[in-house]
Amino acid sequence: MTLASQTVLLLILLSLLYEGAAIAALFRWGRRARPTAIDTPPVTILKPLHGLEPELYDNLRSFCCQRYPVFQIVFGVHRGDDPAVAIVRRLQAELPGHDLRLVIGERNIGANRKVSNLHNMLNDTRHDILILSDADVRVGPEYLRAVVGPLADPGVGVVTCLYRGAPDTGLGSRLLAQQIGEGFVPSVLVAQWLGPNTFCGGATLALRRSTLDAIGGFPALADQLADDYLLAARARAHGLRTVLSHYVVDTLVREDGVASAYRHALRWARTIRSVQPLGYAFSFLTYPLPLALLGLLISGIGGGPVLFILSLALAALRITLHYSANRVLGAENPQGLRTLWAVDLMGFVIWLHALLAKQVRWRQENYFIRAGGRMERKERLLR
Repeated sequence: MTLASQTVLLLILLSLLYEGAAIAALFRWGRRARPTAIDTPPVTILKPLHGLEPELYDNLRSFCCQRYPVFQIVFGVHRGDDPAVAIVRRLQAELPGHDLRLVIGERNIGANRKVSNLHNMLNDTRHDILILSDADVRVGPEYLRAVVGPLADPGVGVVTCLYRGAPDTGLGSRLLAQQIGEGFVPSVLVAQWLGPNTFCGGATLALRRSTLDAIGGFPALADQLADDYLLAARARAHGLRTVLSHYVVDTLVREDGVASAYRHALRWARTIRSVQPLGYAFSFLTYPLPLALLGLLISGIGGGPVLFILSLALAALRITLHYSANRVLGAENPQGLRTLWAVDLMGFVIWLHALLAKQVRWRQENYFIRAGGRMERKERLLR
């Protein structure tokens, strides 16, 4: 075998190992225990909003309809003319018995506007247990009991959740949702299986106010692209664990097209690269179909039968992962096999792009990404 054949063979073996581990991790996750909170301390949910997200009313109302004794929801926007304000006012009118507050704060404490929004909301919180959650998330009525439960352990600093994509019928939305369920989620579960959980995502961050204060509050995260990850990482630096809840939330995936989905996924990839550069460097192995195709092509020009068989085995494991993820995560509208090639090819191209990209687009603004994942608004630098 040539050096090229040997290199591809090694990469295929590594990808086979990952795919097998991902399938095992998914089914291990599917057999997880599902405890709920015995103690139910009062909770404040923080919801940073920006614009009229698709199905925003239904998303926010799902958080209002919790089987939980005492909870407050604080909604935050930067401007009074933000269209999300009308949705919050509607909920306040429909649910007068709920503790729903709206904070309008224009102050920015850094380049990350979501973190600034959260900081502006903090003075209106009434309870020590805080839950941060993005606007595109939808949950069931047992959500609060599930995510609050682990905080009864004083050694737990942050509780987070996996999420499954709920796409519309557009191709971009379906590709992005499939990448979440079959690429991102299995990689999180494999990492958790191999060692302490370090994943923390904006779909849910549950923590005590004392933990937030100990890490320096939101100002410590104000210029960070990976604010969710770093919040938990700094809590771990204080000896507090990050726990992955058994609860899986839904995140609505509504993209205008494939280009929009690409930009969204590129920002996620660039975020991961900023905090886990070594792991990110090898993450192309989680998109195995281009690698399997390369193996098949090389096997036909001198790579040999072993490479041919292993390439077919890799493709077969990728298909198995597809069905396993849909089954374990309980996707309401599981994506078909026809888009597998597109998902893996897009994932590989984004992986390569994120290795080189020095800026991202977020909320219609462009940001340069500096060392350590620090954000700087592009417009500010060009003035």
